[in-house]
Amino acid sequence: MLKFSLKNMLIKKVQVILIIFSIVISAGVAVLAYNTAQQVSEGITSTAGYYSAIIGPAGSKTQLAMNTMYFTDAPLGTIPFKVVSELQQDTRVTEAIPFAMADSYNGYACVGTSSAFLAEKPLREGEMFRDDASLSVVLGYSVAKTCRVSVGDQIFTSHSAGEEHKTPLTVVGILDQTHSVYDNVVFTQLKTIWDLHEDGHEHEEEEDHDEHEEHDHAEMNGMVCAVLVRTQNPSFAMTLVSDYDGRIETDRDGDSFTLQAIEPMDTVRGVLEEANNTKYIVFILCAIILVMNIIIISIITLLNMYHSAKEISLMRLIGIGMRRINLLYIIQNSIIGVVSVVLAFLISRLCLTFMSDYVATMGVVLNLTKVYPLEIVILVAVFAISVLPTVICTTVMARKDGISD
Repeated sequence: MLKFSLKNMLIKKVQVILIIFSIVISAGVAVLAYNTAQQVSEGITSTAGYYSAIIGPAGSKTQLAMNTMYFTDAPLGTIPFKVVSELQQDTRVTEAIPFAMADSYNGYACVGTSSAFLAEKPLREGEMFRDDASLSVVLGYSVAKTCRVSVGDQIFTSHSAGEEHKTPLTVVGILDQTHSVYDNVVFTQLKTIWDLHEDGHEHEEEEDHDEHEEHDHAEMNGMVCAVLVRTQNPSFAMTLVSDYDGRIETDRDGDSFTLQAIEPMDTVRGVLEEANNTKYIVFILCAIILVMNIIIISIITLLNMYHSAKEISLMRLIGIGMRRINLLYIIQNSIIGVVSVVLAFLISRLCLTFMSDYVATMGVVLNLTKVYPLEIVILVAVFAISVLPTVICTTVMARKDGISD
């Protein structure tokens, strides 16, 4: 029976290919859309919920949240480090972590912070950098893997103009894979950022670089881009945001800085609401594609069964029961269905690899091994739909032709 089904499929390979193509398109697009939407949503919300408040320069709330939590976009500017010291002494605060983003290594962002920022990220190799040291880095998993860097190696970061700093940084640790944006970042002490930019300022004066670039580098010394805050309870976060939002601080040179304070979950929730509207549109399009492909599969199956009428009659004449004939065509379409949904799943994973770079710009690293229960439900449903027309057609044809056991 199985051999006959395979031979029959080879004879009608054009129809088989059309059915497989239709199923792969409908199931693949549906699974890919759902998986991507879920991973992006979960990745964004899980990170946002970790911090109670973020304090940084005045400007776009969304940009501040995306820059500090997902390492995307550019920093809004800088604020004096004394804001960090003040928050660390605040009784409402359990943790205040400085954050500075400057420079890059082979296109990967370089973040200056404290070891507390990576406290819950396990190390794959080496050790965590010491806060009181300088010029040492911990690499994200993907950075180390892609750039083929090991513990003990030295790297050179580049500033905004694209020129490498002359001071080497020593790799002291490599993070374990987190399937998050942390895999794509170079982490170092805050002091390293200050030291590099102070050195960079000196080099720029020696090499007569333009004044604007010198000023940007000089400004980083003793400054941070933001402060990530965890409070004892949500009410403290609300009062903290109220206290710091719009406050004006001055540095040691007398320059003024206007602060803004945000609750990251509220900010991210607004971004997700906009993303959800797009997600629903994608799901509707997937549903339309699925319905259209069900129609195509049904039409192809009807045509196939119509052309098989004589074949069925001949099998009946040589004594093959209708139940066995029905089983033959059900096996045939089941094979097509299984092959199709497996291909759809594999192709959806292949597409995830191509989409990972784009999604990383939103601060989320796609996990190719992540499979949601609803994805399995979609694939099983598509398989059932692909076999159902055959069951209906064989039954109807048997009754119409008066052929029964």
